[in-house]
Amino acid sequence: MFALLPALALLAVSASAQNTSSTVTERDIEGLEANFKQAQLVPQLISDFEPEALLSVSFGGQAISIGDKLDKDAVASSPELTVSPAPDHDLDAGALYTVLMADANAVGTDQNVTEQTRHWLVNGVSLSGDTAPYTVNYTGATTITDYAGPGPFEGTGSHRYVIAVYEQGSDFAAPANLSTSGVALGTWFLSGYVSESKLGDLLTANYFQVENGQATSTAEATTSVDSATLAAAASTTGASGSAASGASATSGSASGASGAGTSATSAAASASGSSGAGAASGAGKTGVAAGMIMGAVGVVGAVVGAAL
Repeated sequence: MFALLPALALLAVSASAQNTSSTVTERDIEGLEANFKQAQLVPQLISDFEPEALLSVSFGGQAISIGDKLDKDAVASSPELTVSPAPDHDLDAGALYTVLMADANAVGTDQNVTEQTRHWLVNGVSLSGDTAPYTVNYTGATTITDYAGPGPFEGTGSHRYVIAVYEQGSDFAAPANLSTSGVALGTWFLSGYVSESKLGDLLTANYFQVENGQATSTAEATTSVDSATLAAAASTTGASGSAASGASATSGSASGASGAGTSATSAAASASGSSGAGAASGAGKTGVAAGMIMGAVGVVGAVVGAAL
């Protein structure tokens, strides 16, 4: 009986670890980052986005996928939110967060010039649940702006509605005009609010799109990124790099061989030229010497002949 206690204790610890583990993968987090860049929300609206969790959004019990283009009637009521932390990232059980939703308008909008519409703002939100995904809990929170469903003007293109969960640290201080309940839907610069209120890191975010009528501008709806393609792209890039490296090495080897052959040929030609020049020079010298001897013989003959 006592021998079984350590084994039972080990099983209990193992079960506890499984219950607190998250099914979120690093590829999921990379996919979230890629989608926000693809939608031109980073860095245009959010300067820096390194998510530590995934945010699941459901309207009327119907879960949406990131970047979904939805009918405004389907998103008229506030959504249910859950948070699933990234691998090896633990969430503080007593932490508070700010939940908000902002309309970033259509792709191509200058976020530094055009204010975003504030559709939702809640401070002092917590996360509840023993295991991931954790439910966003509004008990004890302060709802500054009640959720207001999307209603983009007709012909203004596909609007991007960002739902974000920011960490709310101890130095958080809401601006005076956004510190009490009952503030109606309005406009703001999201980056200015985050800075002024001293919000912490952006824990996670999600977004969807709503369009009213046919767009009169050239802006198009965004398309989502399949996180499964990220690894494939990285693999393809690596293979291309290896192939290019191999081709470069082969080219270098061929070039080296060609250079060696050229050097050998040049050396042979140089040696041949030097040998030929030396031979010609030697032959010339021999001819001159022979001429001098024959000339001397002729002179002697002439002297003898004269004497005779």
